Amino acid sequence: MSYYETQQTKSEEGVFINYSNGYYTFVFSFEEKIIFEEISKSVLEEYNLQDGSMLHKTFDVTYEEVINDLDDDDFIIFRLLKLELLDAY
Repeated sequence: MSYYETQQTKSEEGVFINYSNGYYTFVFSFEEKIIFEEISKSVLEEYNLQDGSMLHKTFDVTYEEVINDLDDDDFIIFRLLKLELLDAY
């Protein structure tokens, strides 16, 4: 069986709800929670998502869904690429 990897970039409106142990969780308008395992350096430089000041803020979230086929099981990684703050209050 051959190995494959697919990537799909998406942009959705989401609310930041949690940071824990290097993982960033957002809830999107379709009521789905996505936990991001990877985050771009530019996002970390622009927003401090670890100190709690951005909790419950709404962002336009651009992310990549990476699907790897590693030995008969699909493995999905969510990579946060870009954030744009929509509510500044």
